[in-house]
Amino acid sequence: MAFRPARWRWWGWLAAGLGCGVLIGLSVPPFGWWPLAWLGFAGLALLLRGRPVRARAALGSATGVGQYGLGLWWVHEFSIPGWIALIVISALFTIVAIMLVPTTRRRGVAVGLPAAFMLADWARDRYPIGGFPLDGIALGQAGSPLAPVLRLGGSLLLTGVTVLAGVTIAELGQAARSWLAARPARISDVAGRRNAWRSTGAAAGLAGLLLAISAGAAWSPSGAGGHLLPLRVALVQGGGPRGTRAIFTDPQVVFERHLAASDVLSPPFDLVVWPEGVLQSHIPFTTTEDASEVASMAQFLHATVLVGVEQDVGVSHYLNEVVAWAPDGQIVDTYVKNHLVPFGEYVPDRSLVERFFNLADVPYDAIPGHGPGILRTPAGPIGVMISYEVFFDGRARGAVRAGGQILVVPTNTASYRSTEVPTQELAAARLRAWETGRWVLQVTPTGYTAVIDPTGRVLQRTALDEQQVLTATVPREDGRTVYVNIGDAPIAIAAALLVGLAWLLAPAGIRRTRRGPKPSS
Repeated sequence: MAFRPARWRWWGWLAAGLGCGVLIGLSVPPFGWWPLAWLGFAGLALLLRGRPVRARAALGSATGVGQYGLGLWWVHEFSIPGWIALIVISALFTIVAIMLVPTTRRRGVAVGLPAAFMLADWARDRYPIGGFPLDGIALGQAGSPLAPVLRLGGSLLLTGVTVLAGVTIAELGQAARSWLAARPARISDVAGRRNAWRSTGAAAGLAGLLLAISAGAAWSPSGAGGHLLPLRVALVQGGGPRGTRAIFTDPQVVFERHLAASDVLSPPFDLVVWPEGVLQSHIPFTTTEDASEVASMAQFLHATVLVGVEQDVGVSHYLNEVVAWAPDGQIVDTYVKNHLVPFGEYVPDRSLVERFFNLADVPYDAIPGHGPGILRTPAGPIGVMISYEVFFDGRARGAVRAGGQILVVPTNTASYRSTEVPTQELAAARLRAWETGRWVLQVTPTGYTAVIDPTGRVLQRTALDEQQVLTATVPREDGRTVYVNIGDAPIAIAAALLVGLAWLLAPAGIRRTRRGPKPSS
């Protein structure tokens, strides 16, 4: 017995898809109601069975608009056309995912739907112009009981098991409907009871698979190891108003706030971390008074000090980097941000785009760096993800494979008036902690600055806007999780094979439909 709503017009499918998308969107921070994503995908699984192409396209487009219209709302603060364009582009991935799912049989939906969304997330993390993973499904599951699977397969696998949880709920609902239809009073309904048992078996099998994956993750390598000495760390949040653009802010005021906040520190510390872009310079920064102030602080605290630096290069470019000062006041290493924010830190095809749009808010283009995010310091090798990079699994994985024993995320969320980006960035940092088995230290001028343990727990977090300093003793680790060893490629290939398997299961259902109706299994 399949779920077959009354014959809807196109707007009925749009409304149903929109409802599913909104449920998924509400699972993502700042809302963070993770069980709603399971319900949203359960609804999709029920609605997709036996649906023609037009209905699936309507469902996919509306689901994407529902999810991304909520999760990308912050973009309208900068550009309403940009907000609309991002919703449309992101929704296209949802449409393609749903179109990849064969719907002639329930088993095709059960196998194909999780795998298709995994492939969609893989593509959205990379295309176009380097990908845009904000408001992704996995971000909404940072606090869910499914999060440990990140150790096995990163955010792709977490997306897959989230959709699988929804499919399992749908099968449980279908089993309940089947048993109600074959209630004991109807003794002659042998076929109905058989179908009810099949539905129950399918639901039990999916639930068992979900539990098996979760159990495997719980028993997999955690990334711990090495018995290394811990670090005494300080994270400095200078405070100040949010919703301010960098081009309208005096960088010296921002620097002085962080210097003043650091005055409360006294030795001993091993590591002090300042946010992204706090020291800005039009001349070589090493010759500035600000750099001398940082060197003096490192000497006074006998600590390695990491500071986000924006260094002008020529008249139209700059470097976004993190610089490490050693306890003797000397610069020992530098990391230049690799993964830049399109239309935030650079404008693709600027000469063409500026003919149609005002680019006054992005007057300069950042120059991307290369290689893994690693700083080799007296405090040990430290993995670095600057701001936007924390949303990409590969940046954390590369830093750990290069030897990073802890991960730091210097960022700057002062431009955003709402809490959407700060909360999503914190959720991304929690995912990276699970994936790598590393402690993650996130620091920003206006919040949220946070200390996160390898199981994604936020042990300390600042308030927004305020000047605060977090201190903690942080263990260093040098083990590796399964995900750090294998990366995304095997997970994406497995997802593609599962989509193919789902389609191999579909023709049998088509042949039976031609011979006559038969209960679905």
